[in-house]
Amino acid sequence: MYKLVLISKYLRRKLAPMFAALAVTLCTMMVIIVISVMGGFLDLLRASAQRLSGDVIVSAGSFTGFPYYQELIDAIDALPEAEAATPIIRSYGLLKLGDRNNPVEVEGILPEGYDRVVGYKQSLYWTTQKMLDAFDHRYEPPLDEYEQSYRDKLAEQDLVEFGMTFDPPAARKQRAGRDDLDAIVLGIEISPRNQRDEQGRYDINRSSISDDVTLTVLPLTSEGGVLDLEIKPRPFAVVNEFKSGLYDVDANRVYVRLDTLQKMLLMDAWEKLDDEGFPTGEKTQPRVTEVLVKAAPGVPLEALRRAVDGAVRKVQRRHADMPVLFTMTWEERHRTLLSAVQNEKGMVTFLFVIISVVAVVMVGTTLYMIVLEKTRDIGILRAIGASRLGIANVFLGYGLAIGIIGALIGAGLAYLIVNNLNGIQEWLAAWFGWRMWNPQTYYFDRIPDEVKTTDAVAIGIGAVISCVVGALISAFIAARQDPIEALRHE
Repeated sequence: MYKLVLISKYLRRKLAPMFAALAVTLCTMMVIIVISVMGGFLDLLRASAQRLSGDVIVSAGSFTGFPYYQELIDAIDALPEAEAATPIIRSYGLLKLGDRNNPVEVEGILPEGYDRVVGYKQSLYWTTQKMLDAFDHRYEPPLDEYEQSYRDKLAEQDLVEFGMTFDPPAARKQRAGRDDLDAIVLGIEISPRNQRDEQGRYDINRSSISDDVTLTVLPLTSEGGVLDLEIKPRPFAVVNEFKSGLYDVDANRVYVRLDTLQKMLLMDAWEKLDDEGFPTGEKTQPRVTEVLVKAAPGVPLEALRRAVDGAVRKVQRRHADMPVLFTMTWEERHRTLLSAVQNEKGMVTFLFVIISVVAVVMVGTTLYMIVLEKTRDIGILRAIGASRLGIANVFLGYGLAIGIIGALIGAGLAYLIVNNLNGIQEWLAAWFGWRMWNPQTYYFDRIPDEVKTTDAVAIGIGAVISCVVGALISAFIAARQDPIEALRHE
């Protein structure tokens, strides 16, 4: 009982322990805030990377692609581990937007199937409501007859539907003079006009959704050779833009329909010719470069990969002309990016943990000074029967109490700060005109603002253990005190 009484007395009557607890509070708060924000970035990147690739990818590892993909998709759809599968073509091309020629990554997709696997529809940035909001912001009521008529026409345009069907409005086809005009969806960072405001939002009046562009790609043979053809740019109407959450993708990728890109790359089914250039009556197999697969609910990623790999091997055994296919998870596809961010998170957290050693030193110094000051009290306790272990436990308990108080207050403050980081930023911007997080510079519009309970608990326990470690030397010195010499201490 005397141990608890002494610990309580020292905590209430000494100012130095409060400074030690404050150091623990600040260090705990600092580490939790850093690991929460960095961990939030990693979670956002992981979610964005998974949305781009589905759960498992089947690929030949080349731009020439592979045939019999529909047979493979049928085999994957029959697997209980798979919920959906869709083919894509991944290639590169030259996009002419205005007077700019941009090298871009071109993906040919089946919109409905692609949406089932990766949630493509949700990535389409522009909606009819955003278009109407921009109109209402520009024109104040009451609207005249022309303005109201124009607004009504805008309301009839479903921008998301245009992005899903890849079918431009009739007016766009008429303007281009082509009934067969194809549609294209650009990454929102491709157009130099798309600049975000201070809130991280884009202005639809500066977007490319009303632009016409041309796209040039390079057809390859199934063996990887370049076809001896006159390559012509193909016109497209931009019907929407997408935002995936990864800057490099949004600044370099465009989407077109799968069959359109197959024709442009000569990866569709076409009649074979003999050595003299005459039709043979046989057709080539259409090709794609990848098949993306989504896992059924509750199916582990590795279990899906093994099941898909088995289906791939069965299809390959039936076709001798099918190239070797590789099956990988989305984590393996984006390993380089995710590992870099994971390493940065670990490095920054490690640096802040090293800085937090000051709390251990602070606790050790504080308790050492108390031992020197209370030498006579220690002698009295030893003289009336207190054991060496009991004396040591007093100071170890003292360090434990400081750690618990500091960790609890630090975790509470960190929780409040992290969960209100974006509100704090808005307040700083309103009162001082300063933003600690500028969405014009950083890709994510909002600061990650979620504290993981497991991380906070682990850091709090680490802070408490550090305080106990800091108290060990002082506890050892106190326990080694000779009672007679301690009573003589002035």
